[in-house]
Amino acid sequence: MSWESEVDDLERRRRLALQQGGKEAIARQHARGRLTIRERIAALLDADSFEEHGRATAIPDYADNGEINE
Repeated sequence: MSWESEVDDLERRRRLALQQGGKEAIARQHARGRLTIRERIAALLDADSFEEHGRATAIPDYADNGEINE
């Protein structure tokens, strides 16, 4: 049995999580005078002193066919 499709799905979810909801969501944050969580962490900590865990813990938005909307 190959786990390739499951691993690919995890990698895809991680890429989506790094997008933080997409450009529009980030623009809304900035329009409210807020930084994104990663921008806040970067402002508080020294470069390369933080290792993120659990990037794919956001609640995904699913399409009717069960696939994650990007």
